[in-house]
Amino acid sequence: MSRRALFLLPLAFAALGLAESVPVWSFDGAPRADLKAVGDVRFGQAGPRRPDYPRFEQDNLAVGFDGQGAHLVVRDPGANSLFDFRNGDALTVEAWVKPDGLRKGENATIIGKGRTDPKGPAPNDQNWALRLRVLYDSACLNFLFATPAEGKSVRWHRWTTPTGIPNDRRWHHVALRYEFGKPESIRGWIDGKEFKGSWDMDGPTAEEPVTDDAPVWLGSSQGGLPNSSLRGALDAVRLYRTLVPEAELAGRFATTLPAPAKAEVAAIGASPNAGNDSASGAKAPKAPEVVRKAPPVDWTAVPSGQVRVELCEDWKPTTNVWPDKPLAATDSYLAPAFGFARVPEKYVDSGVRAERGHPYLLRALGKVNLPAGRHRLLLRGRGASALFVDGKLVLQTPFPPAGTDNKPVKEQDVFLDLGGDFRFAPPGNRDAWAQFESKGGEHRVILETVVGYVINNKGSRRRPELGETVAAISLARGTQQRLSSTDKTIAVVMPVLPLDWQLLSPGETYRQYNDAGWTAYAEQEEARLSKLDAAARAVARARQGEYWEMRREAARKWLAKTPETPVPALPAGFPANNPVDHFLAEKIVAYQAQARSAKVGGVDFYAKVFPILEASCLECHQGGKAKGGLHLDSRAGALKGGKSDGAAIVPGDPARSPLLARIRSQDPDEMMPPKGHRLAAADVAVVERWIAEGANWPEYRALPTVLTPLSDDLAFLRRVTLDTVGVPPSAGEIAAFAADVAADKRARAIDRLLSDPRAADHWMGYWQDVLAENPNILNPTLNNSGPFRWWIYESLADHKPLDLMVTELLRLKGSSAAGGPAGFGIASQNDVPMAAKATIVTTAFLGMETKCARCHDAPAHSAKQEQVFALAALLETKAVKVPPTSSVSMAKLREGGRKPLIEVTLEPGAAVEPHWPFPELCTESVADELAADPKDPRDRLAALVTAPQNERFAQVMANRLWARLMGRGLVDQPWDWERSKNSHPGLLRWLGRELVRSGYDADHVLRLILNSHAYQRATDPTQKQTSPLFASPAPRRLSAEQVVDSMFAATGKPFRTEEASLDIDGIREQANSITLGQPRRAWMLTSTSNERDRPALALPRIQAVCDVLAAFGWRASRPDPVTEREGAANSLQPAILGNGTMGTWVTRLSDDHGMTALALRVASPEALVDELFLRTLTRRPTAAEKLKYVAYLAPGFAERRIAPEEKTAVFPRKPEYYVSWSNHLNDLATTVRMQQEAAARKGDPATRRLTEDWRRRAEDVVWALVNSPEFLYY
Repeated sequence: MSRRALFLLPLAFAALGLAESVPVWSFDGAPRADLKAVGDVRFGQAGPRRPDYPRFEQDNLAVGFDGQGAHLVVRDPGANSLFDFRNGDALTVEAWVKPDGLRKGENATIIGKGRTDPKGPAPNDQNWALRLRVLYDSACLNFLFATPAEGKSVRWHRWTTPTGIPNDRRWHHVALRYEFGKPESIRGWIDGKEFKGSWDMDGPTAEEPVTDDAPVWLGSSQGGLPNSSLRGALDAVRLYRTLVPEAELAGRFATTLPAPAKAEVAAIGASPNAGNDSASGAKAPKAPEVVRKAPPVDWTAVPSGQVRVELCEDWKPTTNVWPDKPLAATDSYLAPAFGFARVPEKYVDSGVRAERGHPYLLRALGKVNLPAGRHRLLLRGRGASALFVDGKLVLQTPFPPAGTDNKPVKEQDVFLDLGGDFRFAPPGNRDAWAQFESKGGEHRVILETVVGYVINNKGSRRRPELGETVAAISLARGTQQRLSSTDKTIAVVMPVLPLDWQLLSPGETYRQYNDAGWTAYAEQEEARLSKLDAAARAVARARQGEYWEMRREAARKWLAKTPETPVPALPAGFPANNPVDHFLAEKIVAYQAQARSAKVGGVDFYAKVFPILEASCLECHQGGKAKGGLHLDSRAGALKGGKSDGAAIVPGDPARSPLLARIRSQDPDEMMPPKGHRLAAADVAVVERWIAEGANWPEYRALPTVLTPLSDDLAFLRRVTLDTVGVPPSAGEIAAFAADVAADKRARAIDRLLSDPRAADHWMGYWQDVLAENPNILNPTLNNSGPFRWWIYESLADHKPLDLMVTELLRLKGSSAAGGPAGFGIASQNDVPMAAKATIVTTAFLGMETKCARCHDAPAHSAKQEQVFALAALLETKAVKVPPTSSVSMAKLREGGRKPLIEVTLEPGAAVEPHWPFPELCTESVADELAADPKDPRDRLAALVTAPQNERFAQVMANRLWARLMGRGLVDQPWDWERSKNSHPGLLRWLGRELVRSGYDADHVLRLILNSHAYQRATDPTQKQTSPLFASPAPRRLSAEQVVDSMFAATGKPFRTEEASLDIDGIREQANSITLGQPRRAWMLTSTSNERDRPALALPRIQAVCDVLAAFGWRASRPDPVTEREGAANSLQPAILGNGTMGTWVTRLSDDHGMTALALRVASPEALVDELFLRTLTRRPTAAEKLKYVAYLAPGFAERRIAPEEKTAVFPRKPEYYVSWSNHLNDLATTVRMQQEAAARKGDPATRRLTEDWRRRAEDVVWALVNSPEFLYY
């Protein structure tokens, strides 16, 4: 037991409400003032120690007794002392004891009061005693006390267990509790297990025990009689005047030693299970060198102070074995310590993720300096691992076990605990430990692990993951102090002290290996490896630099020989920050002229005429398939006319207008509409009058044309921050922007935000929707893709040019499993996956809706099935046949003699060769000049989609960027130009050319838009949606991801969920189970569904966040591309924010909550209200708001703080149960998952550093702000 803990124990008892402290006896190697040693009492004996007994320090000491009467004496202070018990008093006594051999019939006293002087006046005054009574070769637990009888005699009451401690010379824990006067209350425990006993002398009694001022003896009784003396050692003897809870006493005992009866067959070193996969706790013996030999190493290549990590991929085993010969490194990097959660990603082509050899070997090398002494080493890993020190095998772990789905959850009760705050093994890891003797100085350390697992020789593999591959060390005789107490009732204070497990490292930096230490180290390593990954991608891109410079030069030449779009002059009275505002102002002026040209009191086109056209004409006369070539969806189309009649209307002359003639005609060959109801006479009269009045046809319905002024600074900062990085500005960003007095502060804020790494996170959800990124973490179903989200994210983080990004996507290179664009090419269970991908390509990059052309020619668009299959053939790099499942029978459609509404021009079985099906966009010969490999169909497709000659691509991408920032596109449906209106053709062409001119740099176009006066104008709250004139912005609701991310960012509550995987111990085949890692932003989540909705496979924390996302339009599954989500408000949204699980997390002030720190720091309620408004709404409160909220927070504000509690050690520790595929069919799995769900709903406990009443007030204010409509709209 920690001696510092002993020093603090009296303080702990005050927490129990006891008036007096209760003694606890532990031994530090020197006589104690409160203990009188009699006879051969040996202090400084080795006590229970880690690692065998993990509750104790490695240098813990005990006291020994010779069994010949040696004992320790504690003086009784007098009447009514803590050692005196009467009926109704409770007693719990416990001790650690190590008998040194057993003698049948002896009654070895551990601790007792009275019966110490056989020749004194009261030789039988046994107040109470805890003893070991040796029966049948085991030391039974024994309790003895006396009750008064007539005269000087007493009656003895003895309780004994039928069995007890074996004769094994080990340390054991014994405990007993009893309430005097209630004989049925007695209970006993040996090594954490309860043992039943019986009253075997004079029976049970309810009479008062003997009570006097006799001393307390430890180690002997009856004046030192050998038969009543302990031969052995004692430690941590404790006595309580309370009934310590059963669970506490049962949990006291912990050992890593195997059960004695199983010692010969106990697992050595590594765990046999694949659950928690922790070691059995038996010390790993020195591994025989024939098992694994150290590889040859050139130690001159290993730098001092760093770990050299070598990755060996030239290895293709068909079973799970170590390589039979040393492997050469195919890649290497440096690390600070022997701790690995992942390795740098592998990149191919222009910088897309690929998969390393599967399996591959990781070899880590380091020169480590150690002090002299006997240390402990730990090896941990998911794959088979080996640790060599100075060429000798010290530790190894086995290959992972075979897969299962019904492993007992209870197997996780077998785990390695090396004491204190030792970090338990995470799921799927195996570990082993050993003692290691060092003479001091440098040691050459090698860690090898096989990353990956062979399921069969047909190519089935598990995910190649490291889990938590670690070599750690606990140095001998360190200065660390740790509690070994397991008593929750006492709640002993544990000061923050150095921790004794650290990552093995050749450097001088101390890296703790406990939960907090590993979390910090893993975060640092992730940041460092991410930089290495980014550098590797840059190198890969540079390898193709010559090709892309050729592309840039081709674009410059195209720009030079094609006409520019002139920027119009700025009309008088209009503000402008850049050319964007010129184009918009020109449009507003033109619209105003249209509105003025309408006859006063004349026919209102949109109120009277357009409904007639919409009901009777537009079904056939709009879009790419307008019948007869006549378009009646615009004035220009009506004036142009169709193939038969020429202009459909002649403004001012109804008699010469074919439209009027046809709606009046009764001739079946001439009349319109040809079927259905004829136009009513009143409708015909309206059309006639409208034409006679000049056919005024404004481009839009009545729209506001008054420009709002520029937004104030904070409103601008909130909008631009949400639009670029997806969360509101932080308090620091607000303060810095407010303090900036430069004239160009907004432009510089825009530049800063565009380069912010969070910008990639913000755009992720959009591109996942547009590209239908649709991974499934368990058993892929229809149209699941690979997790190419990682390629999207890295492309955005690298600010890749858009033509390069699209080229990489269409090349489909890299690894589908590792997150490369090859995952885009997967559409599970689809009969023609590339046809499905072709429809995504057209909507995403060409603005062509081709979904209906997947199985037949599109009825409402010009797209043909042959065009979709031509693109599919380019992606497939070969001819593609039309399967019967992707076609519709024309004969079936013609049944009943009716004319089919759709047309099928490709017969089932028809083969479509790869070719470019859109010559109107770009001639196919362009690919001969621009494709990196003109013979590769995918390269040709990429070149034709992204060529500058294909102006549609640049304009579609510019329009998508515009729509995201301005609330609507210049083409209002970015995915479907054919059935959309282009409100500003000149502006869009100009933006498209700017995109080409910049080298397809999306940030250049974003910067133009963000710096425009139009973007920065104040919101018009009266508008429900943004006008196509863009005179003033309408309020925009946050996207689903912005809602979630903003709630966590604004409140400062950490975003914490489960790993996005249902196979967290990594036993399933990679094709059927993936992990999407530990989410940190909302875009990282995905569907948690499984094919049978098994409750054991739920992910309650992830689901709580997904429920919020779904309420705001997010799709857990994305089988089809979507550009605009459902944005209508619904009743579920306020309900789930205000009362849902996630809402509880972000509004309860827990210890890790950002608002808790704020509440403790601020000096006044006024300052707190100001800060809360700034953090959540990016503005200061109005006077009325401030008055209201200050009045609510003022009561109790001055007294709100509570002194922080010191950390307490809670023992016994054990890892929480986890559920994965490997055990989800076990009966206990569902129970565990339900407990996790209940814990998720409950949320983190509220902080105890604030008074409860005031904390609840503060939570109310936070709740009100994040649930306000203003929080959700900007």
